[in-house]
Amino acid sequence: MKSFETYPSEKRVYTDRISGIKVTQLTSFLCNSYHEYFTNNGLWQNGREYLFISDRGNATNLFTINLESGEINRLTDYKPGEHRGIYFANDINPVRPEVYCYENDRIYAYDLTDLETRFLYQAPEGFHLHGGLVGADGKYTYITLQEDLSSRIYTDMGASYIGFAETFEAHPDCRIVRIDTETGKAEELWQENCWIGHVNPSPTQPTLMTFCHEGPWHLVDQRLWFMDTRDCKPVMLRPRKVEGEGVGHEYWFEDGLRVGYQAHQPGVGSFFGVINYDGSHEQEAMCVPFPSPDHVHSVDFNLIVSDSGRAIKLYKNLGDRFDDARVLAMHDGSFFHQFCHPHPRMMPGARQVLYNSNVTGYCQLYLADIPEDVMALPKVADVIKPIVS
Repeated sequence: MKSFETYPSEKRVYTDRISGIKVTQLTSFLCNSYHEYFTNNGLWQNGREYLFISDRGNATNLFTINLESGEINRLTDYKPGEHRGIYFANDINPVRPEVYCYENDRIYAYDLTDLETRFLYQAPEGFHLHGGLVGADGKYTYITLQEDLSSRIYTDMGASYIGFAETFEAHPDCRIVRIDTETGKAEELWQENCWIGHVNPSPTQPTLMTFCHEGPWHLVDQRLWFMDTRDCKPVMLRPRKVEGEGVGHEYWFEDGLRVGYQAHQPGVGSFFGVINYDGSHEQEAMCVPFPSPDHVHSVDFNLIVSDSGRAIKLYKNLGDRFDDARVLAMHDGSFFHQFCHPHPRMMPGARQVLYNSNVTGYCQLYLADIPEDVMALPKVADVIKPIVS
Protein backbone atom coordinates (compact mmCIF):
# COMPACT_ATOMS: atom_id res chain seq x y z
CA MET A 1 0.00 0.00 0.00
CA LYS A 2 1.27 3.46 -0.89
CA SER A 3 1.57 5.62 2.22
CA PHE A 4 3.14 8.83 3.49
CA GLU A 5 4.04 7.09 6.75
CA THR A 6 3.55 3.65 8.30
CA TYR A 7 3.04 2.90 11.98
CA PRO A 8 3.32 -0.54 13.61
CA SER A 9 0.31 -2.05 15.31
CA GLU A 10 -0.97 -0.27 18.41
CA LYS A 11 -3.60 -2.90 19.18
CA ARG A 12 -4.31 -3.90 22.75
CA VAL A 13 -6.80 -6.63 23.60
CA TYR A 14 -8.53 -6.68 26.98
CA THR A 15 -11.59 -8.04 28.73
CA ASP A 16 -14.28 -5.51 29.56
CA ARG A 17 -14.60 -5.13 33.33
CA ILE A 18 -18.41 -5.32 33.30
CA SER A 19 -19.47 -7.55 30.41
CA GLY A 20 -16.44 -9.84 30.19
CA ILE A 21 -16.37 -9.62 26.39
CA LYS A 22 -13.24 -9.04 24.28
CA VAL A 23 -12.46 -5.45 23.34
CA THR A 24 -9.64 -4.46 20.98
CA GLN A 25 -8.20 -0.98 21.39
CA LEU A 26 -7.08 -0.20 17.83
CA THR A 27 -5.09 3.01 18.41
CA SER A 28 -3.01 4.29 21.32
CA PHE A 29 -0.82 7.11 19.96
CA LEU A 30 -0.83 10.11 22.34
CA CYS A 31 -3.21 12.23 20.29
CA ASN A 32 -6.86 12.12 19.26
CA SER A 33 -7.77 9.36 16.79
CA TYR A 34 -11.38 8.72 15.83
CA HIS A 35 -13.74 7.44 13.18
CA GLU A 36 -16.29 9.80 11.67
CA TYR A 37 -20.05 9.90 12.20
CA PHE A 38 -21.74 6.51 12.49
CA THR A 39 -23.53 6.92 9.11
CA ASN A 40 -20.14 7.06 7.33
CA ASN A 41 -18.80 3.70 6.16
CA GLY A 42 -15.00 3.60 6.43
CA LEU A 43 -14.53 -0.06 5.47
CA TRP A 44 -12.55 -0.84 2.32
CA GLN A 45 -10.17 -3.45 0.86
CA ASN A 46 -12.95 -6.06 1.22
CA GLY A 47 -13.45 -5.17 4.85
CA ARG A 48 -9.80 -5.58 5.84
CA GLU A 49 -9.09 -1.85 6.27
CA TYR A 50 -10.88 0.96 8.07
CA LEU A 51 -10.38 4.70 7.59
CA PHE A 52 -9.99 7.04 10.53
CA ILE A 53 -8.75 10.54 11.37
CA SER A 54 -5.80 11.26 13.67
CA ASP A 55 -3.86 14.30 14.89
CA ARG A 56 -0.46 12.60 14.95
CA GLY A 57 2.40 15.05 14.53
CA ASN A 58 0.09 17.94 15.48
CA ALA A 59 -1.64 17.79 12.08
CA THR A 60 -5.02 16.30 11.19
CA ASN A 61 -4.72 13.61 8.53
CA LEU A 62 -6.58 10.61 7.13
CA PHE A 63 -5.28 7.15 8.07
CA THR A 64 -6.20 3.54 7.43
CA ILE A 65 -5.78 0.61 9.79
CA ASN A 66 -5.58 -3.04 8.87
CA LEU A 67 -8.07 -4.62 11.26
CA GLU A 68 -6.15 -7.91 11.38
CA SER A 69 -2.51 -6.85 11.61
CA GLY A 70 -3.11 -3.45 13.21
CA GLU A 71 -0.69 -1.75 10.81
CA ILE A 72 -1.55 1.93 10.28
CA ASN A 73 -0.84 4.00 7.17
CA ARG A 74 -1.14 7.75 6.68
CA LEU A 75 -2.98 8.65 3.46
CA THR A 76 -2.77 12.46 3.46
CA ASP A 77 0.13 14.80 4.08
CA TYR A 78 -1.12 17.89 5.90
CA LYS A 79 1.51 19.69 7.98
CA PRO A 80 1.06 21.44 11.33
CA GLY A 81 -0.65 24.79 10.86
CA GLU A 82 -1.52 24.23 7.21
CA HIS A 83 -5.27 24.13 7.73
CA ARG A 84 -8.00 24.35 10.28
CA GLY A 85 -11.22 22.40 10.40
CA ILE A 86 -10.71 19.97 7.53
CA TYR A 87 -13.50 17.40 7.42
CA PHE A 88 -12.80 13.95 6.01
CA ALA A 89 -16.03 12.18 5.06
CA ASN A 90 -14.52 8.72 5.37
CA ASP A 91 -17.39 7.26 3.35
CA ILE A 92 -15.91 5.02 0.69
CA ASN A 93 -16.96 5.38 -2.92
CA PRO A 94 -18.47 1.92 -3.65
CA VAL A 95 -16.96 1.63 -7.15
CA ARG A 96 -13.43 2.89 -6.53
CA PRO A 97 -11.14 3.52 -3.53
CA GLU A 98 -11.85 7.22 -3.13
CA VAL A 99 -13.16 9.45 -0.33
CA TYR A 100 -14.12 13.11 -0.10
CA CYS A 101 -13.29 15.95 2.22
CA TYR A 102 -14.03 19.63 2.48
CA GLU A 103 -11.68 22.40 3.49
CA ASN A 104 -12.20 26.17 3.28
CA ASP A 105 -15.59 25.47 1.64
CA ARG A 106 -14.03 23.43 -1.14
CA ILE A 107 -14.58 19.72 -1.64
CA TYR A 108 -11.83 17.39 -2.82
CA ALA A 109 -11.56 13.77 -3.90
CA TYR A 110 -8.78 11.64 -2.38
CA ASP A 111 -7.59 8.55 -4.24
CA LEU A 112 -6.65 5.96 -1.60
CA THR A 113 -4.32 3.99 -3.89
CA ASP A 114 -2.11 6.65 -5.49
CA LEU A 115 -2.82 9.33 -2.82
CA GLU A 116 -3.61 11.92 -5.49
CA THR A 117 -6.02 14.79 -4.72
CA ARG A 118 -8.57 16.27 -7.11
CA PHE A 119 -10.47 19.53 -6.60
CA LEU A 120 -14.19 19.06 -7.26
CA TYR A 121 -16.24 22.07 -6.15
CA GLN A 122 -16.20 25.35 -4.27
CA ALA A 123 -19.16 26.76 -2.35
CA PRO A 124 -20.56 30.05 -3.70
CA GLU A 125 -19.89 33.24 -1.78
CA GLY A 126 -22.07 33.58 1.30
CA PHE A 127 -22.34 29.82 1.95
CA HIS A 128 -20.50 27.16 3.91
CA LEU A 129 -20.18 23.58 2.68
CA HIS A 130 -20.89 20.41 4.67
CA GLY A 131 -21.18 16.69 3.88
CA GLY A 132 -19.50 14.41 1.41
CA LEU A 133 -21.34 11.07 1.55
CA VAL A 134 -21.51 9.02 -1.65
CA GLY A 135 -24.44 7.46 -3.50
CA ALA A 136 -24.72 3.72 -4.11
CA ASP A 137 -23.47 3.92 -7.71
CA GLY A 138 -20.45 6.08 -6.83
CA LYS A 139 -21.39 8.74 -9.37
CA TYR A 140 -22.17 11.53 -6.95
CA THR A 141 -21.18 12.87 -3.57
CA TYR A 142 -23.84 14.88 -1.77
CA ILE A 143 -23.28 18.09 0.18
CA THR A 144 -25.32 20.82 1.82
CA LEU A 145 -24.76 24.52 1.39
CA GLN A 146 -25.65 26.58 4.44
CA GLU A 147 -25.99 30.34 4.52
CA ASP A 148 -23.05 31.99 6.27
CA LEU A 149 -24.46 33.38 9.53
CA SER A 150 -21.09 34.17 11.12
CA SER A 151 -21.71 37.91 11.13
CA ARG A 152 -24.79 37.35 13.33
CA ILE A 153 -24.22 34.10 15.25
CA TYR A 154 -21.11 32.70 16.92
CA THR A 155 -21.06 28.92 16.47
CA ASP A 156 -18.85 26.02 17.47
CA MET A 157 -20.95 22.92 16.94
CA GLY A 158 -18.09 20.63 17.91
CA ALA A 159 -17.81 22.15 21.38
CA SER A 160 -21.09 21.49 23.18
CA TYR A 161 -23.21 22.75 20.26
CA ILE A 162 -22.51 26.44 20.78
CA GLY A 163 -24.92 28.35 18.53
CA PHE A 164 -27.08 25.28 17.85
CA ALA A 165 -30.43 26.77 18.93
CA GLU A 166 -29.60 30.15 17.42
CA THR A 167 -28.83 28.62 14.02
CA PHE A 168 -32.11 26.70 14.10
CA GLU A 169 -34.06 29.86 14.92
CA ALA A 170 -32.37 31.83 12.12
CA HIS A 171 -33.88 29.62 9.37
CA PRO A 172 -30.79 29.78 7.16
CA ASP A 173 -30.92 29.41 3.40
CA CYS A 174 -29.85 25.80 2.80
CA ARG A 175 -29.43 23.76 -0.39
CA ILE A 176 -28.75 20.11 -1.18
CA VAL A 177 -26.21 19.75 -3.99
CA ARG A 178 -24.94 16.66 -5.77
CA ILE A 179 -21.49 16.72 -7.30
CA ASP A 180 -20.26 14.42 -10.05
CA THR A 181 -17.31 12.55 -8.52
CA GLU A 182 -15.45 12.46 -11.85
CA THR A 183 -16.15 15.85 -13.43
CA GLY A 184 -17.04 18.03 -10.42
CA LYS A 185 -20.22 19.18 -12.15
CA ALA A 186 -22.67 20.36 -9.48
CA GLU A 187 -26.47 20.35 -9.51
CA GLU A 188 -28.72 21.92 -6.88
CA LEU A 189 -31.46 19.44 -5.92
CA TRP A 190 -33.36 21.26 -3.18
CA GLN A 191 -33.50 24.63 -1.41
CA GLU A 192 -35.42 25.92 1.59
CA ASN A 193 -35.03 28.44 4.39
CA CYS A 194 -34.62 25.81 7.05
CA TRP A 195 -31.49 24.31 8.57
CA ILE A 196 -30.82 21.12 6.59
CA GLY A 197 -28.43 18.45 7.84
CA HIS A 198 -27.49 14.77 7.66
CA VAL A 199 -27.92 14.17 3.94
CA ASN A 200 -27.68 10.37 3.81
CA PRO A 201 -27.75 8.50 0.48
CA SER A 202 -29.04 4.92 0.51
CA PRO A 203 -26.15 2.40 0.48
CA THR A 204 -27.89 0.26 -2.18
CA GLN A 205 -30.30 2.49 -4.15
CA PRO A 206 -28.57 5.20 -6.24
CA THR A 207 -31.43 7.72 -6.32
CA LEU A 208 -32.73 7.48 -2.75
CA MET A 209 -31.68 9.71 0.14
CA THR A 210 -32.83 11.08 3.45
CA PHE A 211 -32.10 14.42 5.04
CA CYS A 212 -33.23 16.18 8.18
CA HIS A 213 -34.46 19.48 9.49
CA GLU A 214 -31.79 20.17 12.07
CA GLY A 215 -32.24 21.77 15.48
CA PRO A 216 -33.42 20.95 19.01
CA TRP A 217 -35.43 17.76 18.55
CA HIS A 218 -38.44 18.85 20.58
CA LEU A 219 -38.74 22.07 18.53
CA VAL A 220 -38.12 20.82 14.98
CA ASP A 221 -41.36 20.75 12.98
CA GLN A 222 -40.49 17.56 11.05
CA ARG A 223 -37.13 15.85 11.42
CA LEU A 224 -37.03 13.07 8.82
CA TRP A 225 -37.42 13.69 5.08
CA PHE A 226 -37.06 11.36 2.10
CA MET A 227 -36.19 12.42 -1.43
CA ASP A 228 -35.84 10.57 -4.72
CA THR A 229 -33.31 12.45 -6.84
CA ARG A 230 -35.25 11.58 -10.00
CA ASP A 231 -37.94 14.11 -9.10
CA CYS A 232 -36.43 15.97 -6.10
CA LYS A 233 -39.74 16.31 -4.26
CA PRO A 234 -39.12 15.80 -0.53
CA VAL A 235 -41.79 13.98 1.47
CA MET A 236 -42.13 13.62 5.24
CA LEU A 237 -40.81 10.32 6.55
CA ARG A 238 -42.32 9.24 9.87
CA PRO A 239 -44.29 12.44 10.60
CA ARG A 240 -44.19 13.83 14.12
CA LYS A 241 -47.07 12.39 16.13
CA VAL A 242 -47.37 14.58 19.23
CA GLU A 243 -46.28 18.06 20.28
CA GLY A 244 -42.79 18.06 21.76
CA GLU A 245 -41.88 14.65 20.37
CA GLY A 246 -38.20 14.26 19.48
CA VAL A 247 -37.13 12.08 16.55
CA GLY A 248 -33.63 11.66 15.22
CA HIS A 249 -30.32 9.87 14.67
CA GLU A 250 -31.78 8.34 11.54
CA TYR A 251 -29.69 5.93 9.45
CA TRP A 252 -30.16 3.43 6.62
CA PHE A 253 -30.33 -0.27 7.38
CA GLU A 254 -27.92 -2.52 5.50
CA ASP A 255 -30.56 -3.25 2.83
CA GLY A 256 -30.70 0.43 1.84
CA LEU A 257 -34.51 0.31 1.78
CA ARG A 258 -35.38 0.86 5.44
CA VAL A 259 -34.50 3.72 7.77
CA GLY A 260 -33.91 3.29 11.50
CA TYR A 261 -34.39 6.05 14.07
CA GLN A 262 -35.22 6.76 17.70
CA ALA A 263 -38.18 8.69 19.10
CA HIS A 264 -38.96 10.24 22.49
CA GLN A 265 -42.53 11.16 23.41
CA PRO A 266 -43.02 13.40 26.44
CA GLY A 267 -44.80 11.58 29.22
CA VAL A 268 -44.77 8.30 27.25
CA GLY A 269 -41.21 7.06 26.76
CA SER A 270 -38.55 6.12 24.22
CA PHE A 271 -38.92 4.02 21.09
CA PHE A 272 -36.77 2.45 18.41
CA GLY A 273 -38.34 2.68 14.97
CA VAL A 274 -37.96 1.56 11.39
CA ILE A 275 -39.80 2.68 8.28
CA ASN A 276 -39.51 1.92 4.57
CA TYR A 277 -38.22 4.72 2.37
CA ASP A 278 -41.71 5.12 0.88
CA GLY A 279 -43.32 5.58 4.30
CA SER A 280 -44.76 2.06 4.50
CA HIS A 281 -44.30 -0.71 7.08
CA GLU A 282 -43.56 1.54 10.03
CA GLN A 283 -42.64 -0.37 13.17
CA GLU A 284 -41.93 1.09 16.59
CA ALA A 285 -41.16 -0.74 19.80
CA MET A 286 -40.68 0.75 23.23
CA CYS A 287 -37.28 0.61 24.88
CA VAL A 288 -35.90 1.74 28.21
CA PRO A 289 -35.83 5.55 28.59
CA PHE A 290 -32.59 7.18 27.45
CA PRO A 291 -30.71 9.44 29.85
CA SER A 292 -30.16 11.62 26.77
CA PRO A 293 -30.58 11.07 23.02
CA ASP A 294 -28.34 8.15 22.13
CA HIS A 295 -26.47 7.69 18.90
CA VAL A 296 -28.04 4.47 17.65
CA HIS A 297 -27.05 2.14 14.84
CA SER A 298 -27.83 -1.34 13.51
CA VAL A 299 -27.82 -3.40 10.35
CA ASP A 300 -31.50 -4.32 10.78
CA PHE A 301 -34.25 -4.13 13.42
CA ASN A 302 -33.15 -7.18 15.41
CA LEU A 303 -30.28 -5.74 17.44
CA ILE A 304 -29.46 -2.08 18.10
CA VAL A 305 -26.40 -0.44 19.65
CA SER A 306 -26.29 2.91 21.47
CA ASP A 307 -23.81 4.99 23.47
CA SER A 308 -25.26 7.50 25.96
CA GLY A 309 -24.01 7.45 29.53
CA ARG A 310 -20.85 5.44 30.15
CA ALA A 311 -21.52 2.22 28.25
CA ILE A 312 -21.87 0.86 24.73
CA LYS A 313 -25.25 -0.85 25.04
CA LEU A 314 -27.11 -3.51 23.06
CA TYR A 315 -30.90 -3.86 22.78
CA LYS A 316 -32.52 -7.02 21.40
CA ASN A 317 -35.89 -6.86 19.66
CA LEU A 318 -38.44 -8.99 21.54
CA GLY A 319 -41.29 -8.25 19.16
CA ASP A 320 -43.61 -5.93 21.05
CA ARG A 321 -40.72 -4.17 22.80
CA PHE A 322 -36.94 -4.12 23.08
CA ASP A 323 -35.13 -5.89 25.86
CA ASP A 324 -33.52 -3.83 28.61
CA ALA A 325 -30.24 -2.15 27.74
CA ARG A 326 -27.32 -4.56 28.20
CA VAL A 327 -23.66 -3.62 28.57
CA LEU A 328 -21.49 -4.62 25.65
CA ALA A 329 -18.51 -2.55 26.79
CA MET A 330 -17.75 0.41 29.01
CA HIS A 331 -16.54 3.39 26.98
CA ASP A 332 -16.41 5.77 30.00
CA GLY A 333 -15.97 8.69 27.62
CA SER A 334 -16.79 12.33 28.27
CA PHE A 335 -18.71 13.48 25.15
CA PHE A 336 -17.09 16.91 25.65
CA HIS A 337 -16.37 17.35 21.93
CA GLN A 338 -17.92 15.89 18.77
CA PHE A 339 -14.92 13.69 17.98
CA CYS A 340 -15.11 12.18 21.48
CA HIS A 341 -18.68 10.99 21.00
CA PRO A 342 -18.53 7.20 20.80
CA HIS A 343 -20.68 7.16 17.61
CA PRO A 344 -20.94 3.34 17.70
CA ARG A 345 -21.21 1.66 14.31
CA MET A 346 -22.34 -1.95 14.06
CA MET A 347 -20.05 -3.76 11.67
CA PRO A 348 -21.40 -5.98 8.84
CA GLY A 349 -23.03 -9.15 10.08
CA ALA A 350 -23.59 -7.61 13.54
CA ARG A 351 -20.48 -9.34 14.90
CA GLN A 352 -18.61 -6.29 16.24
CA VAL A 353 -19.15 -2.65 17.21
CA LEU A 354 -16.66 0.10 16.38
CA TYR A 355 -16.61 3.15 18.66
CA ASN A 356 -14.55 6.07 19.99
CA SER A 357 -13.61 6.83 23.60
CA ASN A 358 -11.39 9.37 25.35
CA VAL A 359 -11.22 7.34 28.58
CA THR A 360 -7.41 7.25 28.35
CA GLY A 361 -7.19 11.04 28.03
CA TYR A 362 -7.04 11.06 24.24
CA CYS A 363 -9.77 9.80 21.94
CA GLN A 364 -8.97 6.34 20.55
CA LEU A 365 -10.74 3.69 18.44
CA TYR A 366 -12.13 0.48 19.91
CA LEU A 367 -13.70 -2.66 18.48
CA ALA A 368 -15.95 -4.75 20.75
CA ASP A 369 -17.02 -8.31 19.92
CA ILE A 370 -20.75 -9.07 20.03
CA PRO A 371 -21.38 -12.42 21.78
CA GLU A 372 -23.69 -15.04 20.29
CA ASP A 373 -25.98 -14.82 23.33
CA VAL A 374 -26.67 -11.13 23.78
CA MET A 375 -29.22 -11.91 26.50
CA ALA A 376 -26.38 -13.21 28.68
CA LEU A 377 -24.84 -9.73 28.89
CA PRO A 378 -25.47 -7.84 32.14
CA LYS A 379 -28.30 -5.32 32.24
CA VAL A 380 -27.25 -1.71 32.59
CA ALA A 381 -29.73 -1.16 35.41
CA ASP A 382 -28.16 -3.98 37.43
CA VAL A 383 -24.51 -3.06 37.14
CA ILE A 384 -24.12 0.67 36.46
CA LYS A 385 -25.10 3.16 39.12
CA PRO A 386 -25.39 6.91 38.44
CA ILE A 387 -22.33 8.98 39.34
CA VAL A 388 -23.17 11.35 42.19
CA SER A 389 -20.91 14.38 42.57
